[in-house]
Amino acid sequence: MGAAGFSHEVLFYDDDEEFLEGAVPLLRAGLEAGEPSLVAVRRSRSELLRAELGEDGEQVEFVEMEVVGRNPARIIPVWRDFIERAEPGLTVRGIGEPVWPGRDAAELEECRRHERLLNLVFGRGREWTLLCPYDTGLDDEVLQLAYESHSHAHCHGSLIESPGWLGNGNRYAPFAGVLPPPPDDATALEFERDELSSIRQLVGRETAAASLPAARGSDLVAAVSELAANSVIHGGGSGTLHVWREPGAFLVEVHDRGTIEQPLVGRLRPGLEQDGGRGLWMVNQLCDLVQIRSGPEGSGIRLRMNLS
Repeated sequence: MGAAGFSHEVLFYDDDEEFLEGAVPLLRAGLEAGEPSLVAVRRSRSELLRAELGEDGEQVEFVEMEVVGRNPARIIPVWRDFIERAEPGLTVRGIGEPVWPGRDAAELEECRRHERLLNLVFGRGREWTLLCPYDTGLDDEVLQLAYESHSHAHCHGSLIESPGWLGNGNRYAPFAGVLPPPPDDATALEFERDELSSIRQLVGRETAAASLPAARGSDLVAAVSELAANSVIHGGGSGTLHVWREPGAFLVEVHDRGTIEQPLVGRLRPGLEQDGGRGLWMVNQLCDLVQIRSGPEGSGIRLRMNLS
């Protein structure tokens, strides 16, 4: 098990049969014990589990990971809400699939950071088990890195201690590293307080030119406006904006001189009386992908909105 009651396990599977052999016993045990279970996997995986469980599957809660986990930063609140709904004293069980074939490199990197942060969030709390299936068709590097964030691994029917397990997250800097630079043809704008309206206008024009649906364009404008305001208030009074397009997506990046130190910022739903933390929460709810890198020299936050 992991630290203090949280067991974060990875299931490596080659095919549907191995997936079911690894996942179904966890759910069956919960059903027999009268303990709640939540399954957050791709729709195709959910259909397999429902068919295998039959009528018993009606007692298991299912959500589609393609929806709730499109932005990996939105997954932790799903698990927190589930645990808070469960009757005190009961062990709870979950199956979560943040990583699947078809995720691009940026999404996989954020999934890796998410998996590590789970240990920080839940490593000192209620007893529960989270099983994370990984299709062995994924790149070898992705599979190898999964050992670092999971205390135990299911491999071809055997449960082993994960080599390279990093523990409950204290050894992990979630905002470390740098993002690939924006392309040379990205639109750039340096801004201060007086340019916030110009930023909204620029992003609005660019999203319209990129044929981003109007509602999603408005969401992105709101998210960028929030980041720019944070730069002015908390990031040294100014910042730099980059806007560009990639195949199938529209991207915006904001840089400033501030440093982000709270590892779970934007991933925990803010309370009604909470001061701060609401801006990045909102940004994560609005955007398809949010990448944060921060250190002594400043912070960069990249937002992605898919065109479809």
